[in-house]
Amino acid sequence: MRGTQRGVALLVVLWACTLLAILVGGFASIARVEALQTRSTLGQQRARYAAEAGITRAIVLIEARRRQAFAVYTGGTSLATAGIPGDGRSLTFDFDHVHVAVGMLDETGKVDINSADARVLKALFVAAGCSQARADELTRHVRDRRGPMAGKYKPFVAIEELQALPGMDPALYSALEPVVTIWSGQSAPQPDFAPVLAMAAVRGLDLDSAREVVAIRDSVAPGTVLRNLPGGVTLGDALSGNTMTFRAVADDGRSARATVEATVQFTQMGPERDPRQKLYTVLRWRDGPSLTEIARSG
Repeated sequence: MRGTQRGVALLVVLWACTLLAILVGGFASIARVEALQTRSTLGQQRARYAAEAGITRAIVLIEARRRQAFAVYTGGTSLATAGIPGDGRSLTFDFDHVHVAVGMLDETGKVDINSADARVLKALFVAAGCSQARADELTRHVRDRRGPMAGKYKPFVAIEELQALPGMDPALYSALEPVVTIWSGQSAPQPDFAPVLAMAAVRGLDLDSAREVVAIRDSVAPGTVLRNLPGGVTLGDALSGNTMTFRAVADDGRSARATVEATVQFTQMGPERDPRQKLYTVLRWRDGPSLTEIARSG
């Protein structure tokens, strides 16, 4: 009987040890998963704040160079002449061991859906892949949407309102969204700062010529004067607007990546500017990948 009891006790002890081992292994696995999740979350937050730091750094840089340019060029501030890229090229640096790239795009280089003329709108839609008939229809809808309604002018108040236009679809909107604006107030995009699709809306250029002009422009330093380009375009001597979009991408080289985009309107430079006035106003702020990135990844 004692031998039997000892055998049962041994089995009980072995089962208890097995259960304890399973419990300990489970707790260890849970702790490991939580540690990985915490590390991933911290990495993402670190990347996001690094991207925000990139936006702030770019804003400070441009404001300082705007002041410097205004002191030298009293006839007006030219970001190109001041050596500030407003054509989408990036400022790169490392912040807390995270690599940050901040693209800077002057809003005057985009197509303003509130003020662009019919020819520019149609050329933009054609460059984005629309047929002539569809481009004509979309142009008419844009002009009807922003035109007089009940005797009043009703402009687009957000770029996202384009999605509600008849004939617009997600693929077309994702192509147009990075190159349209409501803040330039110009009838045509400024070639010095225009991305390819907006450049194709410049008079005398088609999509292939636009790509060629942008490639030439991006191969030289900002502000370099270029003449006799396709379509008779001249670059390098344009005055910038006071609104820019900054797009920061932060990557820690492992798994954490964050994107932040901000459209900022700077206060106009002038000898009578109140020093207590805000240096800039944030008009638009977005976290996460753009629609274009999502479309490409999908």
